[in-house]
Amino acid sequence: MRPTLPLLTLILLAGFTQAQPAADPALKAAVDQVNAAGALLMPVAADGKAWRFTALNVAKDFTDAGLAPLAPVADKIASLDLARTKVTDAGLKAVAAMKNLNELHLENTGISDAGLAHLAGLTSLEYLNLYNTKVTDAGLQKLAGLGKLKALYLWQTGVTKAGVAQLKAKVPDAHVNTGWTAEDDAKPTPVIAAAPAAKPAEGAKPTAPAAKPEAKPAAAKPAAAKLDPALAAKAVVYRDVVAPIMAAKCVSCHGEEKKKGKLQLHDFAAILKGGSEGGTTVVASKPDDSLMLVRILLPVDDDEHMPPDDEPQVTKAELAILKWWIASGASESATVAASKPTPEIEAALAVLLAKGLPKADTKVAVPAKEKPAPLTDAEKKQIAEISAKIQALNASLMPLAQDTEQLRLSVINATDKFGDKELALLEPIAKHLVWVDLARSRVTDAGAATLAKMTALERLHLENTKVSDTGLAQIAGLQNLEYLNLYGTKTTDAGVAKLATAKGLKKLFAWQTGVTQVGAKALEGKLPGLKVNLGLSEAEIAKLTAPPPAPPPAPAKKEEPKKEEPKKAETKPAAKPATPANKPAETKPAAAKPAAPKPEAKKADTPPAPAKPAAKPADQPPAAKAK
Repeated sequence: MRPTLPLLTLILLAGFTQAQPAADPALKAAVDQVNAAGALLMPVAADGKAWRFTALNVAKDFTDAGLAPLAPVADKIASLDLARTKVTDAGLKAVAAMKNLNELHLENTGISDAGLAHLAGLTSLEYLNLYNTKVTDAGLQKLAGLGKLKALYLWQTGVTKAGVAQLKAKVPDAHVNTGWTAEDDAKPTPVIAAAPAAKPAEGAKPTAPAAKPEAKPAAAKPAAAKLDPALAAKAVVYRDVVAPIMAAKCVSCHGEEKKKGKLQLHDFAAILKGGSEGGTTVVASKPDDSLMLVRILLPVDDDEHMPPDDEPQVTKAELAILKWWIASGASESATVAASKPTPEIEAALAVLLAKGLPKADTKVAVPAKEKPAPLTDAEKKQIAEISAKIQALNASLMPLAQDTEQLRLSVINATDKFGDKELALLEPIAKHLVWVDLARSRVTDAGAATLAKMTALERLHLENTKVSDTGLAQIAGLQNLEYLNLYGTKTTDAGVAKLATAKGLKKLFAWQTGVTQVGAKALEGKLPGLKVNLGLSEAEIAKLTAPPPAPPPAPAKKEEPKKEEPKKAETKPAAKPATPANKPAETKPAAAKPAAPKPEAKKADTPPAPAKPAAKPADQPPAAKAK
């Protein structure tokens, strides 16, 4: 039995296809054939000029042959998603004919350098994802003719910095993302580094140790944190380590009550069962094939990255533990000791278990929300019509998840033309919208009147818009609103004070606004559980970026006691006193050479890069990731 598509998706598709002229039998045949196979082919906009294809629902069984139905309409394909399919280099011959292709997903496929040769002629391509493929520097250079390329993802490939630099020279406008590097892996994580922090104090000498602490962290620190053997023998990896990570980072969206994408992660059986893509969430002994890790490792701005970019992210230490658990067999009952952790994993476990074993019940109590009533036929028709108008603007209106009829709106690709007038198009279906992303759009306070009608709204992104205190007064009545991002707006303490009536608010981002610590604390006092994030203050930034004081010049003075030179000067040149032979003391420029500390001052100029991520809140506003 082939996977069934969400009802709302089928309705939207029906609405779109009805809008198409019936005069193109090749297009109709392609749509029928693709959808019959469980994949999806639908228009990008109501005019039907460009089409989007995805094999998401049949990825594990989709092969090169599945691309054959697209051949007659190749020139109409603008977006092609083949992620996690079995498509090979040979299959990309069919892709080469898609001359108007704008977006291509090939992540987690068997594509190699040979396949990239087929993409060389796709001159309209702007986005290409090659995450976890077998491409190398040699294949990368075959993309040098893609002059419109804007985003290229190369995480976990064979591509090097040298290869990226070579491509960038030919495609300067492309943003090439290579993800976490071996150099990053060599750096200690904050979790592991915390334990040995006291060690440098033992041999705190101002000179030689200054260089060593920088060299030691990567090699010495991971082994520093030791796990109590008795605790390791008692602690069960899944129950006491993995389950708490799931509870903190995943269960709010994939739990017993709420199961986005039909995926539940609240217990072991549910994890192994998986979601809409079957038992691929965790594949025992195969971390690279486990969809949970694949999605955690995706770029944060990828739609399929998990957790969502506005939620607390999985830390490097947690990711290492999850990967180790899966690689060691993903057992439900094995203890830490029996699973034989490496020194690095042991150090991370030591920190996570430092307070002893967590309580056996690790479930997160998620308040049950009233389920929305099923859509009527009239509502379905209305949503399909409005969705077509939104798609025509290059914005996106789609179901929040595969198993719900509630909607999410994103205008990320239409920010320059999406304003109050366009937002008003959504008024007839306002009560069905749950997530709305208007970041960087032209929406103003006037548009807040439409937002106020979205009574089911849970998340609202208004960062870098012209919304001010006036607009906040209108959305303050949204009782289901949990997340609000006001980064870069002209809001003040007076405006956020009005949000005290939004009883469900849990996260408020107010970086680079007129909101002060006083205003933030006042609002937090009125809304229990609310966290207002104001980012780093100027004083905190100055503290992080300030170079440390220069080391004292005392060590240089100790070289003065070499008074053998004056003795030699006395024996040989009797006449040389005229030239400052007696002035070796003034040749103290070695002591006065606190120019030597300057290289260290320069080192201190670089820490801001590592320092900022460390200070960055786990749920930093997505504004930071926006491009």
